[in-house]
Amino acid sequence: MMLTRLERLLRKSWFRISPPREKAEERIPLPELLAQMDAYDWDSVKDMPVNEDERRERLRRFNEVISASGMELNGSLLDLASGTTSLAYLYSDAVAVDNDPQKVKMLRRDGIKAVIADIESLPFEEKNFDYVISFSPPQKPIILHSNGYYHFVIDQERNRKLVDAALRIARKRALIASYAIATEPPYKHLIERRETSGYYYVLYRASNDSA
Repeated sequence: MMLTRLERLLRKSWFRISPPREKAEERIPLPELLAQMDAYDWDSVKDMPVNEDERRERLRRFNEVISASGMELNGSLLDLASGTTSLAYLYSDAVAVDNDPQKVKMLRRDGIKAVIADIESLPFEEKNFDYVISFSPPQKPIILHSNGYYHFVIDQERNRKLVDAALRIARKRALIASYAIATEPPYKHLIERRETSGYYYVLYRASNDSA
């Protein structure tokens, strides 16, 4: 079937923003992952500017959502899809992960333990962290066409994969702050708390028998 010009442009734009990445096959102990990051060719990665006002506002929002969820973060933490503002700025026993080398370089420059990895191919070992938290993880749009109109919907299968990864890695709890996931959450039997007004998040037990 021939693609319309709009479809071609949209697909080209999407792949430019988020290029395909190879799937990681092995799961690697955290010290080895951090050592790999130490040896990364950071000089080849361009620096990026950071808006400190936006960072402070985002950190304030982090605190609000975590407080609203009732979580007490006493233990190790993975900040999933951290972006340029990681929870590690608030919690010293935290590791950030993002698929953008520029963002990871910026975090490491501030002394934060950070790893380059994609949500769908996270190399962390199972139950490696007490908590996994993801604030506003990136959403992948799906383009639908019917009756001459284009519709954009969220790829809920990708969201399920994100929750799968968080639950695989977390020992105790996983908190996902996302409008799309809060309104259509997978694994409802593992939900401890969910908010869909004001704050949008889902707090999961990492397993049926989590303490």
